[in-house]
Amino acid sequence: MLEFHRIAEEIAGQIRERASGNGISPSDLPKIVSTALGRQKFNVYPGESSDECHELAFFISLSSPTLIKGKRGHLSCRKAIEKVVQHMQGNCIETTRIAILITDSWDALAADEWGSNLRQISRMAHIEMYLIAGKKVSCIYL
Repeated sequence: MLEFHRIAEEIAGQIRERASGNGISPSDLPKIVSTALGRQKFNVYPGESSDECHELAFFISLSSPTLIKGKRGHLSCRKAIEKVVQHMQGNCIETTRIAILITDSWDALAADEWGSNLRQISRMAHIEMYLIAGKKVSCIYL
């Protein structure tokens, strides 16, 4: 089920709120996720580099000029999906059990190309994907 929907909505709300100033930079994302989660440890992409894997990982793709402060460092939806696969089937395969992807621009072609990897990951871990649509987030089903 969608156990992270409320958190995804809170993250999207904070993104919109902070973007109303000068836009979101990639370095803002760990703080935004941390505020939504509380003290729980997590990985976030893009974010601060770390070799440490956590049970929970967020992958955030922002491309809307109304939300971001320049494109430098932000992930396209395709790149965010690739990061999900690299993280979940790579170094963190045994540790990360939950992956949450949040995007403001869905790339159906990339999802199709990485679909077999995503389905394989979903058999071993929990994945939820959300599209920021106005003031709401909608679940994306593969």
